[in-house]
Amino acid sequence: MRRWLTRVGLWSLLAAGAFVFYLDRTVQTGFGADQWRDPVRFYAAPPKISIGLAIDDAGIPGELATRDYRAVEGEPGEPGTYRRSADELEIHLRAAPVSDAFGDRPARRVRIVLQEGRVLEIVDENDGRVGAVALEPLPLDGLFDAHWTGRRKLRIEDVPPAVVDAVLAAEDARFLDHIGLDFTSLARAARVNWRAGEVKQGGSTITQQLIKNHFLTQERTVWRKLREIPLALALEWRYSKKEILEAYLASVYLGHDRLVGVHGLAEGAWVFFGKSVGDLTLGEGATLAGIIRAPNVYSPLRHPDRALERRDQVLGDLEELGWISPEEAAAARAEPGGVPRTRRAAPEAYFVQHAVSELGEAGLAPIELSAGSDVFTTLDGRLQDIVAEEIERASRLLGGAQIAVVAVDPLSGAIRALAGGRDYLESQYDRASRTRRPVGSMFKPFVALAAVADPEIGVTPTTRLRDEPLTVGSGPTAWVPRNHDDRFRGVVTLRQTIADSLNVPTVRLAQDVGIEKLALFGHALGIAADPLPLLPSISLGAFESSLLDVVSAYTVFPGAGIRVEPYAVASVKAPSGIVLHERHPQETAVAPAAATYVVHTMLEDVVDGGTAGRLRVGGLEGAYAGKTGTTTDQRDAWFVGYTPSLVLGIWIGFDDDRPLPGGASQLAVPLWGAIAERAFAGAPPEPFRRPGEVVVVEVDQATGLRAAPECGPSTSEVFVAGTAPSDDCREWTTGSAKVSS
Repeated sequence: MRRWLTRVGLWSLLAAGAFVFYLDRTVQTGFGADQWRDPVRFYAAPPKISIGLAIDDAGIPGELATRDYRAVEGEPGEPGTYRRSADELEIHLRAAPVSDAFGDRPARRVRIVLQEGRVLEIVDENDGRVGAVALEPLPLDGLFDAHWTGRRKLRIEDVPPAVVDAVLAAEDARFLDHIGLDFTSLARAARVNWRAGEVKQGGSTITQQLIKNHFLTQERTVWRKLREIPLALALEWRYSKKEILEAYLASVYLGHDRLVGVHGLAEGAWVFFGKSVGDLTLGEGATLAGIIRAPNVYSPLRHPDRALERRDQVLGDLEELGWISPEEAAAARAEPGGVPRTRRAAPEAYFVQHAVSELGEAGLAPIELSAGSDVFTTLDGRLQDIVAEEIERASRLLGGAQIAVVAVDPLSGAIRALAGGRDYLESQYDRASRTRRPVGSMFKPFVALAAVADPEIGVTPTTRLRDEPLTVGSGPTAWVPRNHDDRFRGVVTLRQTIADSLNVPTVRLAQDVGIEKLALFGHALGIAADPLPLLPSISLGAFESSLLDVVSAYTVFPGAGIRVEPYAVASVKAPSGIVLHERHPQETAVAPAAATYVVHTMLEDVVDGGTAGRLRVGGLEGAYAGKTGTTTDQRDAWFVGYTPSLVLGIWIGFDDDRPLPGGASQLAVPLWGAIAERAFAGAPPEPFRRPGEVVVVEVDQATGLRAAPECGPSTSEVFVAGTAPSDDCREWTTGSAKVSS
């Protein structure tokens, strides 16, 4: 019997030890190393300082300030410091996480030589002279389990003591004295539940609430409570009261602002009072503390009267506990309630939502990643801020119209900015990647590219096309295309057709290419999810596509005929440093470089004097090209413009398909210009490079043949090698210039 009891005792000790070990590992895995702050950390792409950059115009001082770099007068001897003079910027970079498997980047000093504010030379103390240097990537605020949810960083030192006391009075007055459980509260809850015959009251401490929110579900059951208690004891044993309270204050749920959750006192201070948590008054702190018990009942946004009543209850609890005087309580009760302000979600909210979706497609949903994993995105934080600010300005002029913006690096496919609507708090639906709308004239350059790339058709920029009444087909299915202004111009060149976005000549050209061939070409561009319909109207974009797909198609032009697949996640690293996912450019060869460049020059004309000509009138300088698109009855306004290093696309329209108050030239182009002017302020775009297979020939403007002194005005024109006119204008006679059918 004694031996049996000894064995039972040993097995019990082993089981108890294993259980204690399990509890300790559970709380360490889910709570240690501040993982409660960012279960999965998302990083923006690190901003780069490169040769030729105007550091002030490019916002580098602001980037340093955002990262809490400190200016010093002497040599920057420690990480996080810098010294600036008229001709030099020295930065002691901090160690930073990187997206590959080679560990963090070590701290190091760099010396940046300036000439009139522009970077002339960069010297890295480890690598010598380099062409560029990157600051550390910034983590993105918010929660990223299944979607973006607002949350700001919080340190308990930044919270006024009176606000902390208000939370304790409202939720757990004996927090500093108990071991994770408050037996008095548990006994009281047990009596209430016994009388009700169901779980009505929990009697939970702050520690238990933290366990429930981070490790368990919200269900009110005895089984959940039995699991919650030992975990709470383990959390108190492993971590200090300060760490537990800070985690609670930083993450406690405070309801919703429209359709987005509010977590933590820091976020709540901004949502409900428009100020930082450190500036909260006693009355405001009591309001936030009162919300915790029932966020949907006591939200100042939904029920301001109930919120004030609950605030006064919390102030009464504080006074009863002796933590504030009657005079302090009276003064706090006299404070006005929270004045809800119109706020916007973080600028990157739509982008992160898209990145989360991309991770899910790769089998790496954030909720399935280990706590402490790092997701390195392609986001350009400064560009995304610019996009969000300009969308907000434009929205004031457009009523309820929605605006979507996408920016993609045409060399890699990296998405640098993405906005799926005017306000993420009002609608999380991503119109940049999920909405499919008629593309209209956005497809015309690809009709031209298909023709120029086909040597059998023999089309060049000077090819004459008939802009005259046209009927396609016969009988009840006959189609009569019209130009946007209902005018016909007689005979026009292909260059003029694209620059002025003429419909009828484009349809004629599409017939020369062949509708089946054009549909296959559109499929190669990835411009539509489904095969294009075999109808003549596809030449005028009578099919639907997303803005993201249209922007991806337009990477062909700065990419010399190569289309790149857009992506938002560069890599994912496990806490161990192992790279779980890494994205490399995915390219598709669509057209020859020479033919692509020839059509690209027509898109330069769109900006220089065509339908997007107001960009130049507004003073935008540098190498730009692009295409406008306005669909029937002005229901959609598109503009995709690009430089050698960025393709930026805009779509504007109503969700209910109402007509807009203007077309692309009036709505999308000015917004594009406002974004581009700020985005390229520090480094105007470099000129586009002409491929070797392209020749420049002086041609007669009247005939398109080679120029000669005896003829009229001439202009320089580009041709794919071997397609330039061989005859000159002196040999031309009336009617001999080739005109396409």
